[in-house]
Formats: sequence, C-alpha cells, structure tokens
Amino acid sequence: MKQYLDYLNIILLRDKVYFYLHSALFSRFIRFAVVGLSGVFVDLGSFYFLHRSLYLALTLSAMLSTEIAIINNFLWNDLWTFGDVSFQQKISQKLQRFVKFNLICLVGLIFNSLIVNWLFYQFQVNEYIAKLVAIACVTLWNFWLNLKMNWQLTKTEVKVDVLVDI
Repeated sequence: MKQYLDYLNIILLRDKVYFYLHSALFSRFIRFAVVGLSGVFVDLGSFYFLHRSLYLALTLSAMLSTEIAIINNFLWNDLWTFGDVSFQQKISQKLQRFVKFNLICLVGLIFNSLIVNWLFYQFQVNEYIAKLVAIACVTLWNFWLNLKMNWQLTKTEVKVDVLVDI
C-alpha cells in the first residue's frame, strides 16, 4: 500500500510540475506579447516625435524609433516577463543579453518584412492582414528565441521554482 501511495504522490508531483511549467510558459508569452504591444506605441510615438517635432529625416526617425522600442521592450521583458531569471545576474550578463535581444529583433524585423511582402505580392493578401500575420509569426519567433537564448531556465532554476511552489 505504501508503494502505491508513493507512486501516486510521484504522479501528482509530476502533474503539478507539468502544469506549473506550462502555465508559467503561457504566462511569460502573454507578458511578452503585452510588452511587445507597448513597444508598438513607443515606436510610433517616438517616430512621430523624432520626425514631426525634431524634424529628423524619415529613415533616421524610423531607425531611431525602432531602437527606442527595442530598448523599451528589453527593459520590460528583463524586469517583468523574465524578471525571475534575470534577477541575480550581473550587469555584464544583462548587456550581453541586450545585444542578443537586438540581434534577434533585427532578424525578426527582416522576417516581418519578408512575410508581409510574400503574402502581399504572392497571394494578394491585404497589406494590413499580411502585417498582422507577420507580427504574429515574428512574435512567436522572438519569444521562442529569446526564451532559449536570453532568458533560458536552467535545470537548477526550474527545480528551485518547482520546489518553492509545491
């Protein structure tokens, strides 16, 4: 009987860990998407300010506003979305992560442009729908890559989190 109860406890613990890991991943993705949405507003607001108020050239305004949004997104993701992972890291590790985040976002920007053009020119999809599809694809890409390369959980961190929750 004791073996059966031990086995049942192991199954319950396994299910609890599985649920925790998957709900935590979904929660992170939602926070990542909220941060990304805030980045859209930061990008558009910065672009308007740089181009209309400071009279910077269109391309320069677009590039600077995109970088401002990337900085905004990095800071909020580091503090809120993945704060539990980055909490104890040194400044040098955060700077490395920021550079990787910028590179991932650059690749995402290229993917975004390719997807929009492909859908619009190859399949005559409305440009705004094409843009929404591209944003969805790139959001998944950016989240997955940043989760794996920038804010990955180590086995030790997962065990500590799981044990604390249980």
